[in-house]
Amino acid sequence: MEYIQTILFQIPASRLEEASAAEGLLSELDTHRDFLRTQTGFRDLRITRSINTEGNILVVVETRWSDDSGLVRYETNEPNAASIVRKHRGTIVADSLQVLDMEALRTEASWKPAEEATHARERVVLPVAIPLGVLAMALLIIYGLSRVYLEIKGDNATGLAAGIAIGVLLVSFYLANNPRAPGWQIGAIVGVAAIVLAGGAIWAVAETDQGETSAATPTATTGASETPGAGGLAIVMTDNKFDKTTLTAAANQEVVVQLKNDGGAIHNVHVSDASGAYSLTFCTANGAEPCSNPTKLSGGQSGTLTFNLPAGTYNYRCDFHPTEMKGTLTVQ
Repeated sequence: MEYIQTILFQIPASRLEEASAAEGLLSELDTHRDFLRTQTGFRDLRITRSINTEGNILVVVETRWSDDSGLVRYETNEPNAASIVRKHRGTIVADSLQVLDMEALRTEASWKPAEEATHARERVVLPVAIPLGVLAMALLIIYGLSRVYLEIKGDNATGLAAGIAIGVLLVSFYLANNPRAPGWQIGAIVGVAAIVLAGGAIWAVAETDQGETSAATPTATTGASETPGAGGLAIVMTDNKFDKTTLTAAANQEVVVQLKNDGGAIHNVHVSDASGAYSLTFCTANGAEPCSNPTKLSGGQSGTLTFNLPAGTYNYRCDFHPTEMKGTLTVQ
């Protein structure tokens, strides 16, 4: 079924040149086609006129629609073909304007293959493709942003999140004020966002793999006891794990442990008192219980842990992840 709005009016032959000029009635009706292509249900615009060059020239304007709701929506809002003709009422013959709404009767055999394909796509493909596309984009956003945020160090993640939020607001503001934005603009926005997210996710995965490769080749065996030998003592921290859960150090002399945060979160190293208990939730510099310097190591940052303890068994932990990151220090 097809719905047609037919507009008929007459133009005096003496004013045909005026109506055909760049800003004339016929030219504006022809340009109106670009607007019609953005309307839901629009199919075609046809403009015909009688060929006589004397007297009054009859002009017929037809707009064709796939459903009556699209036609009603079009003719009850402006701009529409009738409103354009009325704007040029000085060019047409007075009282010659007629507007007719009609329904075309067609048999199934009269459908063109292209029209059948279009309707099949509208009925079947689009209702499936659009939700799948939205789901794929949502998964890409969730995965891409999560990998990027985990890899970015320090406060840079906050700045990136703020920048993304501002970008989303700007795009939303533009689309809200341009509801009939061309499809290529919307496609370009989605395409650029997908490329940036995919690129960020690939970069984050590559950086993570590189960090894991570096962490997989420490200078000593993970979990093994360390003694002050060549290279001294060292602890590498990741999210959320110490590479060594036992350390051995000399008693009654200053010992320096080298620290490195290879994770993205903040970590530290806090040594307990001789009973193995912690009197402070978060250790402080120059306190009674040895603490890393600095007391908070951001991702990628290095530091030291310095102590001079009598013989005994002590505990050590990360105050920010005390249940996951802990170990035993033997001083002898």
